[in-house]
Amino acid sequence: MSANAILGLLGCGLLSLAAVATVIRLRRLPVRARYAVMLAAAFAVFIPIGDFSVVAYVRGVTGDLSMATLVLAGGACITQLAGRTLIGRRDKQALCWLLALAAGFLYPFALGWTPFDPYSLGYGSIEFLTALSCVTLAAWWARLYVIVFIVAAAALAYLAGAYESRNLWDYLIDPLASVYALIRLLAPRTVLQEPANRSP
Repeated sequence: MSANAILGLLGCGLLSLAAVATVIRLRRLPVRARYAVMLAAAFAVFIPIGDFSVVAYVRGVTGDLSMATLVLAGGACITQLAGRTLIGRRDKQALCWLLALAAGFLYPFALGWTPFDPYSLGYGSIEFLTALSCVTLAAWWARLYVIVFIVAAAALAYLAGAYESRNLWDYLIDPLASVYALIRLLAPRTVLQEPANRSP
């Protein structure tokens, strides 16, 4: 199995654990029970069912996950395990707006409705890299460090060839992150209210 496939499966495993932890509201359980449930879930999602494991099926549906999705999934896992919010509300709100704007720019045009294809910019376009650098610097200045971290992690993963894709867009954003951002921005705040910071 290639390193690209292993990294892709690990990313899908993190997403699967985040989904399990969120659905069962893990933070409501005692601390030891939280870790026991997560350990059992981690064991279950990587065990083959027939020819493939759960994470392999997830990867077959989602493909390799972007850094935005991985950071959000990791933050959800830590929130459910530790009972503390890893990504602040301000950072998450700004990230969701950025993801929604990026998705609105990328996906409609990438469907071929116009001669312009923004997806092609991800193959090393100077204009795209310049715009991304400006966004990162603006996020740093505004102390939106989650955005800075996501862009930096995506750039490093891209340079290292972590995934089979050689398009920087695939490291930055994916449909899952885009849908999450839109739901969070459009849904009532009470539905997606963050848990209060508290000791587990």
